[in-house]
Amino acid sequence: MSSKAQQKIDLNDLDLNRSYTFEKFEYINDQLKYHTFEINGQPVNLFEHDKNGNLIPMPQATINMEAVVSEIVRQLGNWNVQTGQGGAVTSSQGGFNFHVGGRRTIRAPDASFISKNVYRHLTQQQLWTFKGEPFTPMVVIEVSDTIKDSDTNKKKKVFDDLDEKFKFEYFAMGTSVQMGLLIDPKNERMWIYKRNEKGKVFRREHTWGDIDGEDILPGFTLDVEMIKDIISQKSRPTETSKKSESLNCPKCNNHFTDYHSFMKHFEKSHIREQKG
Repeated sequence: MSSKAQQKIDLNDLDLNRSYTFEKFEYINDQLKYHTFEINGQPVNLFEHDKNGNLIPMPQATINMEAVVSEIVRQLGNWNVQTGQGGAVTSSQGGFNFHVGGRRTIRAPDASFISKNVYRHLTQQQLWTFKGEPFTPMVVIEVSDTIKDSDTNKKKKVFDDLDEKFKFEYFAMGTSVQMGLLIDPKNERMWIYKRNEKGKVFRREHTWGDIDGEDILPGFTLDVEMIKDIISQKSRPTETSKKSESLNCPKCNNHFTDYHSFMKHFEKSHIREQKG
C-alpha cells in the first residue's frame, strides 16, 4: 500500500458506513497494534471485513470472556495433540476468508479448528497472507454475552446478528464448516449449528452442559465444568496437608512427584512420539 494512500486513512476518523479496499483493511488492522481506537468509548481490538468492504469492529473482550475463549482453545489444543489430529487450533486473532456470495469476507471466530487435510495442504501464501485461495475451518466457536441490554429489542438484535453470522457467513455455500457453537457463559446458554442431510443450516439450543464433538471432533468433549471454574472466582479446595504425589510413567517407568510434570512428559515423550 502506497504511503499516500496510508496518509489518507485517519484512524481517529474512520467511516464505518463506507467500504474499504482489502489493502486498506489490512493496513488499518496492522495499525491497531500500535494505536488505540474506540467506538462509543469501547476499545476495538481489530476489524473484520465483510463482502461489501465494510469494516466490522471487534471490541476488546472483557477478561472473563477472554478467559473462557482461552479455556476452549486450551481444551481443543490438548485434544488435537493427544489424539494425534494434526490439525490447527486458532483464536480470534486468526482470520479466514469465508468468501460469501463470491466476495472476500474476512471473519475471525473466537475459536476454531482446521482439519489436518486442510491445514497440511495450505500454500505459503495461504499460511502467511490473506491473498491465497480461500479456506475455512471445520469448527467455529463464538463466545458472547447474548443479552447485553435491558431493552428487549436490543437483546434480540445481539442474538440475531450472531445467528445470521453463523447461518449466512460461517455456513455460507462452499465453506467447510461442519459445526458451529455459540456459547454465552454469563447467562449459561449455548447453541449448536450444523447442516442437515440436504445442506440446510439449522440451530438448536443445547442445555448448559458438556458438548460432545461427535464424529466431527471424534473423542472431544467440551468440558463446561472447567469453563464454569474459570469464571466462578472460587478456588477449588486443596489438600494442604498432602505431600507431593509419587507417580510412575506406565510407558517408561520414569518417576514424577507431580501431575503436571508427568502429563508434560507423557505428552512429549509418548503421545507425540507415536505420531512421529
